[in-house]
Amino acid sequence: MNRIISFFKGKGFYLALSLCILAAAGSSFWAIRNVMQKLGEGGTSQVEQGGTQQWDIPGAQVEEKVNDVPKPSARPSQGSQSQSGAGAQQGQAGGSGEPADAAVPSFVKPVAGQIVQGFSGEELVYNATLGDWRTHNGVDMSCAADAAVKSAVAGKVVNMYEDGLWGQVVEVDAGETVWRYTGLDKTTLKVNTGDELEAGQMIGKIGETMAETGAETHLHLEVLKGGNYVDPEHYFQ
Repeated sequence: MNRIISFFKGKGFYLALSLCILAAAGSSFWAIRNVMQKLGEGGTSQVEQGGTQQWDIPGAQVEEKVNDVPKPSARPSQGSQSQSGAGAQQGQAGGSGEPADAAVPSFVKPVAGQIVQGFSGEELVYNATLGDWRTHNGVDMSCAADAAVKSAVAGKVVNMYEDGLWGQVVEVDAGETVWRYTGLDKTTLKVNTGDELEAGQMIGKIGETMAETGAETHLHLEVLKGGNYVDPEHYFQ
């Protein structure tokens, strides 16, 4: 009897621990069983051939409402209309990037004839009257002996003088360019320094250009831009 009591005294702690573990295991088993029973009431499980357990989900859809959602407009935005319109106008204008109604500077032929000698730039050409080679800084336009000389563009008369080689000269400032009319008849001049001229307004009549008397009657016309000679024909239309 004493041996039995001694045994339980030595092993009593472990025995009590074992009983606690068994009790906890039993409680867990019953808790899991209750949960499984409740789940079984909400939906039936199906076991497929692969052994995977699936639960049936109720077919009722949950209604979700979203407020203040903007509705799409059937009309295009003003920005898209402006861009489209601008693209169409640019296409009609030839894609130049300038307004279709941009003003084009008016130009009038100063005399009715054709160009008989052009602008040479830096190239030397032979001058039959002077017998030498030099640049031709303008264009020569043929005309009748008493032809009226008109202002090719609108501008202001800024200078009038006589030159030993080019005869009576009238210079008209057109803004970016200065137009120089030479070989005029001084007695026929219709303008004075400071006059504002319109394109096509008469300056005077043709006279004589001493540097080019070997050629037929003509107007020697020069154009300067920034103080440099440029080809007058560039501005002809």
